[in-house]
Amino acid sequence: RTPHLAALGRRSLVFQNAFTSVSSCSPSRSAILTGLPQHQNGMYGLHQGVHHFNSFDGVQSLPLLLGQANIRTGIIGKKHVGPGPVYPFDFAYTEENNSVLQVGRNITRIKLLVRKPFFLYVAFHDTHRCGHSQPQYGAFCEKFGNGQSGMGRIPDWKPEYYTPDQVKVPHFVPDTPVARADLAAQYTTVSRLDQETGTHTDMNRERNTHTHTDMNRERNTHRHTHACKNTHTYILNLFIT
Repeated sequence: RTPHLAALGRRSLVFQNAFTSVSSCSPSRSAILTGLPQHQNGMYGLHQGVHHFNSFDGVQSLPLLLGQANIRTGIIGKKHVGPGPVYPFDFAYTEENNSVLQVGRNITRIKLLVRKPFFLYVAFHDTHRCGHSQPQYGAFCEKFGNGQSGMGRIPDWKPEYYTPDQVKVPHFVPDTPVARADLAAQYTTVSRLDQETGTHTDMNRERNTHTHTDMNRERNTHRHTHACKNTHTYILNLFIT
């Protein structure tokens, strides 16, 4: 159940039949932010670490073009693209300067950005897998902020937690206890994403910002063991007076 995403979708431009030539994180982000497919903007693979893929230096991204038009730009959440001069956000609260587990949720940082007109790019870490980097938080970081010992607690954040017996196993995944546990963790992180989206839209209403453009739920899908799908969600807003 995703009531906040559903509400946002009803007043958004929703791409129901969108495709990506590279079903991976950085390439999809670069395509959204440049309007160019990966083989034209240069982001052929993942940006971080040993992969170190970058867009070509001459690419003109959305934040670059908006900045040239004197529109203030900001990013809250996962960035995972480069180089910096190609994606020059005026305000950045990302994994490059904070914990990736926190950045997508701290939408309250929007108050540091507001000076109309402005553009805010929100990229939640959910529903990424994170067991490879933060195994203590679970396969999808589903334990983060749940109040258990060492997990922390976020008082106003109440996602719905799912159990293995509640999930529907796709026909192409073996119906095993391990698969059900993995799917339940993914369902939980989708619920967290929905809560994060509600926090974002509530903050907009409280600040009386006027949303002229929303783009909701660009999906890139590839199969994982058991979980079968990974969905990255980005919310782009252009706020003008």
